[in-house]
Amino acid sequence: METAIDDGIRRLAGVVQAVRERPRRGHRVADPSRPLVAVYGTLRRGERNHDLLAGAELIEQGTIRGAIHDMPANAERTYGYPALVADPAARVVVEIYRLPDVATLARLDALEAYDPADEEGSEYIRFETELLDGTVQRAWAYRYNADPAALGRRIASGDWVAGDRG
Repeated sequence: METAIDDGIRRLAGVVQAVRERPRRGHRVADPSRPLVAVYGTLRRGERNHDLLAGAELIEQGTIRGAIHDMPANAERTYGYPALVADPAARVVVEIYRLPDVATLARLDALEAYDPADEEGSEYIRFETELLDGTVQRAWAYRYNADPAALGRRIASGDWVAGDRG
């Protein structure tokens, strides 16, 4: 009887050790040469700028904190696009991609009119955001930084691609 108990304890200890050594849910090894980015609008699958993510690996779909607004076309962009703004109570649907290299992140910065050397003058700010679900914990995203009076209608569902945009 004691032998069976000892054997059971050894097996249980092995299971506990394996669980401790396994990466936690959501843990990914950071690789600055292949950044993670959360996209919520014209970069998502099927949208007009998705080809800028060529070579990127789709990790999953998830949500982040914030609200998005449907922005009308303007002099810089001849098409409507979403603008993410801070709102801790709202949620935005995103796709998470692992970029093939930092040059791709620089191309996204250019698309979003983000200049790391002049954040105050940038239309969007690239910031690290927390993912609220899924396996990824943090990724880069772009938050609107221009005149709030230019904000279009808020997308109530938080999903610009789903179609409740103007």
